[in-house]
Amino acid sequence: MNTEKIIEANYNIACRTGLHCAPLGHEQLGTAKIHGSVRFAIGPFNTEENIQTAIQAVKEVAQSQKK
Repeated sequence: MNTEKIIEANYNIACRTGLHCAPLGHEQLGTAKIHGSVRFAIGPFNTEENIQTAIQAVKEVAQSQKK
């Protein structure tokens, strides 16, 4: 299961993974081989708690994928 699906299923947070129209940038960063990055959009109705939950979700998923 990819990062996007894990975050959506386990944390109920919408996000997108990929190269986000910047494949050369991801090649330079070395992230192209791991399918890029995770992108979140924050809007006026998001709370500080929503943002902290998203940060925690990324940390937990990253740690679980290192194993």
